[in-house]
Amino acid sequence: MRPVFKIIIIYEIVFFIFWNFLYYSNPGVESWFKLENLTAVYTVLSTMALGFVFVYVVFITAKLTGMVKKIKSLKDPRSNF
Repeated sequence: MRPVFKIIIIYEIVFFIFWNFLYYSNPGVESWFKLENLTAVYTVLSTMALGFVFVYVVFITAKLTGMVKKIKSLKDPRSNF
């Protein structure tokens, strides 16, 4: 599996957990989802897009500054066992 797909899958899992936490922690959110269907869908999708852009900007910044190469050059501490 390519690293990009791993990043996307991890992002989707984190986002799903975040929205479940938000949905179940606030009792008013459930009625809001029922009353405002399109607004809720827009909010979910726009939050996903915002999170993806944030992750992508961090990744590109790390790539341009050379941090990705430094991270890849680190030795795995588990290899001694």
